Amino acid sequence: MSRYQEMARALADGTLSPKGFDHRAHVAVAHVILSSHEVFEAAALFASRLREVTRAAGVPEKFNATVTFAFISLIAARMEGHEGESAEAFLARNPDLLDMGVLDRLYPDGAWKSELGRRIPLLPGQAAMAPGP
Repeated sequence: MSRYQEMARALADGTLSPKGFDHRAHVAVAHVILSSHEVFEAAALFASRLREVTRAAGVPEKFNATVTFAFISLIAARMEGHEGESAEAFLARNPDLLDMGVLDRLYPDGAWKSELGRRIPLLPGQAAMAPGP
C-alpha cells in the first residue's frame, strides 16, 4: 500500500493527522479516492472528511468548498483514459495541479478565495451572477 493509499484510508476512517497533509497529499489522496469511488461519492467523502480534519486541527476556516470541488472535478477529468494509474504517476503527469495558481486561471475573479466560496462550491463565473442585495 502506498503512502497516499494509507492517507486515503486514514482520511476515510477519520484518523488522518493534518501533519504532512499538504496540497500535494490532498491531490494524491483525492486521486486515490476517485480511483475507487464514483465521482459524486468521492466528492462527498473527500469533502466531509476534509472538513472534519480541519475542525479537529482547530482551523475549520481552512476548509474551502470551492477549492475542494474544483480540484475533485479537475482530478477526475484528468484521470479519464488513465485507469489504474498510481497517484505518484498522476502527480508527475499533472504538475500544474500542484500549484494553486490553477484556480486563479479557473476563477479569474478570485471567487475561490471569497467567504461565499469557502462555504459553497462556486462554479467559475458564478460569483458575478449572484443576486444583488
